[in-house]
Amino acid sequence: MCGRYTVFTQNDDSLMLTLLEQAGFTEMPTDIRPTDAAPVIAYTDGKIRSKFAYWGFPSPEDPSKPVINSRSETAGVKRFFKDALFYRRCVIPATGFYEWSRETKLKYLFNARDSEMMFMAGAYNEYGPVKKFVIFTREADDDIADIHNRMPVLLPQERVRQYLTDTSYYEKAFITAPLRITRTLVSG
Repeated sequence: MCGRYTVFTQNDDSLMLTLLEQAGFTEMPTDIRPTDAAPVIAYTDGKIRSKFAYWGFPSPEDPSKPVINSRSETAGVKRFFKDALFYRRCVIPATGFYEWSRETKLKYLFNARDSEMMFMAGAYNEYGPVKKFVIFTREADDDIADIHNRMPVLLPQERVRQYLTDTSYYEKAFITAPLRITRTLVSG
């Protein structure tokens, strides 16, 4: 689940443009793929800031194959994700994410139904001076279940601060009903 997402926006005054600028992007990326740099929102030094990080923790078995997602149901008990979840949560802003139907291999773009942006729950680790992040996933809801069995944990914008700063809120975020999403069939 969630092997590619987008941060593209045509709205010149959008929150996404502000987050990209704060994170230091001089050119706007469109699709974000594993190992790409992307904006993340994190709580550090008492402030919520946008910064850039690379998508995917290095796999202990094969560093050439990054671990890009973590099941929310087990992240708190798996040693590989536990510290990042408890101490380095982040939110990944996106305008949509892609999924491919397992049966038909068709590509779909999923967007938030009532908002230009969506906020995916995640966590990051520091590998020397480099920050890398994963996206937490959950069981798919009815909006996506016929395409894929997993989806990102999506946070309402008004809960981003709480997810980042309240050490126990992540548990509620992982089980709260996800935002409603829409789908569009994408060519290519």
